[in-house]
Amino acid sequence: MGVDRALNVVALQKLLMSGVRTYREQFAVAAHTHRIMATAASLDYVLMLATGTAGTRIPTDDAQRAIRDGLARAVDDALLLLRAIVDVGDPAGLVFARDGVRTIRAAIEAETLGDDERTFALIALAADLSGA
Repeated sequence: MGVDRALNVVALQKLLMSGVRTYREQFAVAAHTHRIMATAASLDYVLMLATGTAGTRIPTDDAQRAIRDGLARAVDDALLLLRAIVDVGDPAGLVFARDGVRTIRAAIEAETLGDDERTFALIALAADLSGA
């Protein structure tokens, strides 16, 4: 699970940073830029925990909780980012969002982060993207 987990961390981090870099001029994205970038930065620590390279001894339960919490925040912020991008309706943004939905879905499934709020947000995004 360690490699898959690390890949999910990197994929979410890439999604967040690419989304901000490419779409930060859109008002809806700009409004959340600081939060999204803070989450992307925190994923560096999550990655170190997931790969066992944090450089300090951390109790396993604490490390697992920090990884799960970090990934949950990243998923939530990625959903927020994609919603902002989809709402603008730019064709390139819609392609970016379609790819992003796959990244989010993979992380949710791998970490069993699915709850009603995330599931409904993902369904709404997918529905908006299928109609675009």
